[in-house]
Amino acid sequence: MSTKFTVKQRLRYRIDNTLARGVGMVLLWLGILTALFVVIVAGIIQITGIGPSDSSTSLTEGIWLAITRSLDPGTFSGDEGDKFRLGMLAVTLIGIFLGATIIGIISSGIDSRLETLRRGRSAVVEVGHTLIVGRSDKLSVVISELVEANRSERGRAIVVLTADDPVEVTDDIRRDVKDLGTSRLVVRSGTPTRVNDLARMNPQDAKSVIVLSPDDDTARAYLVKVVLGLNQLIPAGSPTTIVAEAGDVEVADALKESLGSRLITVIPSAIVARITAQVSRTSGLGAVYQELLDFDGDEMYIVPIPDHWVGASFGQLTMASSKATIIGLQRADGSVSLTVGAEAIVNAGDKAIGIAEDDSVFALDREPEPWARPADHPMMAIEKIRERTLIVGWSPVATLVVKEIENHVASGSELVVLIDPDNHEADEVRAELEEAGLVRQIFTINSGSTISRSVLAEVMGGETFDHVMILCERSEFDLDEADARVLLTLMHVRAIAPDTSSNVIAELADPNDVELGRQGDSSEFIVSMQLISLLLAQLSESPHLSDVFADLFDGTGAAVAMHPVERYVPLGESDFDSVIAAARNWGVVAIGYRTAGAGDQSVALAGGIRVNPPKYEKVRFQAGDMVVVIASTEA
Repeated sequence: MSTKFTVKQRLRYRIDNTLARGVGMVLLWLGILTALFVVIVAGIIQITGIGPSDSSTSLTEGIWLAITRSLDPGTFSGDEGDKFRLGMLAVTLIGIFLGATIIGIISSGIDSRLETLRRGRSAVVEVGHTLIVGRSDKLSVVISELVEANRSERGRAIVVLTADDPVEVTDDIRRDVKDLGTSRLVVRSGTPTRVNDLARMNPQDAKSVIVLSPDDDTARAYLVKVVLGLNQLIPAGSPTTIVAEAGDVEVADALKESLGSRLITVIPSAIVARITAQVSRTSGLGAVYQELLDFDGDEMYIVPIPDHWVGASFGQLTMASSKATIIGLQRADGSVSLTVGAEAIVNAGDKAIGIAEDDSVFALDREPEPWARPADHPMMAIEKIRERTLIVGWSPVATLVVKEIENHVASGSELVVLIDPDNHEADEVRAELEEAGLVRQIFTINSGSTISRSVLAEVMGGETFDHVMILCERSEFDLDEADARVLLTLMHVRAIAPDTSSNVIAELADPNDVELGRQGDSSEFIVSMQLISLLLAQLSESPHLSDVFADLFDGTGAAVAMHPVERYVPLGESDFDSVIAAARNWGVVAIGYRTAGAGDQSVALAGGIRVNPPKYEKVRFQAGDMVVVIASTEA
């Protein structure tokens, strides 16, 4: 048996539904009610004959009288006739009520609209924008790099979709990024895993999309949902590239198989581990990697090779540009190599990969000159020496770093590890080191607090280490505490050995903590997720460089290294053009140098490093100066 509702209940239900449909519907009904009121009043005036001075009036005149007194309460003050005055007083009072109600509803609607805009719920009407989906510690660094990349283009928008309060997010970004340059920042609120919210960001018309993953257990599901949602919205054949931060290799591979070339995945832990391992070799390498990754200074570009260079060797091609440094080839089939043999032939359709200040100055403007590797020029390997390495803390990065060191040291080298017994078992660490198959390094494991100055002083023992690595134990502590422990250990190391020449590498989880640990000494480098932020921004702007960076960071292809300058040119006055010419005889590509004399130059990086310096600028090389090269990992 159905429920019987009263007229009052039904009326209230109808009114509630009307109010729930928004301000527009309420105003419509109020307008109808006001019109009915005016017509009824006009009819009463006509029928009763209580017009001005209590005389009769027409219906249209009655409508006019009702409208004017409803809109302007002061109008009835000049009325004559007692009955007419009383009637118009009632009309005026009701008009005041209706007018106030309408004004209040309009004001409420405006406030509601402003609140909606403040929350960032409106759609994005942009074309060619960069869309960032999600929020993490990397956000401000990524935006800062995109701002730098956009300085040559006016009006480019950077759109951020986040589940957080957009006002708070905007304030945080503007606090960290002081100057937005020519870029416009647009922050919208929504759930990134919902297709409807992604659609509001107009991803199909974006230049690129960057997906930042959360630092929690939901990262895998989040990545899959966001990437698949974007794939639905971006039509096939669109040039829009998705650059996604992925913590799981298997998930990244599965998504790559599904989406193909439109998706570029970045595995932060693997890349940070590889960079840590590589920069642990020589002080200053970290600054070189940062120069290649950020938009400030010189960057990597790919340009077509003119027809008159087809048939030349790669050794000849390295001398082809007067303002750029050629470092590799992109073959006609799209494959990339930074370890091209000097005798390799340039084919039609190939492109040159190089480092230049800007793509506008990257030109192969020199003519091919005859060259052949000298027959009496043996490939002399760099002599390996015994080294001492100290690792403070333990993480998955450690084994990779140890293996990298193993490839570059002589037999009898020492490896000293300090672990906190509260976090790691010595037997487990020993098993990992034994599994690494160390032959040239003799390892010692010490147990003690990694943040105790006395323990560190005892382990260091007043002796000099060639390399000191302080690892972030993010699996044992939350990010803030893990970084704080690294910074504290770094301060102790500086205090214990203030004049050390050791290559000190510290690993931090939060890119915002990098400035806390940085000092001017080029022998130190902070490895953090800031490098991942730079890489994400680079790939979003230049997706065609993804294979180039993959070759640099995969651990089996090319690597940046520093070689003694005497290997290539005699000590004394020379120029970078001569260094490049000599380096090709050794099968490597010179991209810069580190000199004691360049330390005071404003154009130099930390420690007197210069990447892609002017080819003909004279420089005086001294003992201890180094040439920065890109070579195979075996070189």
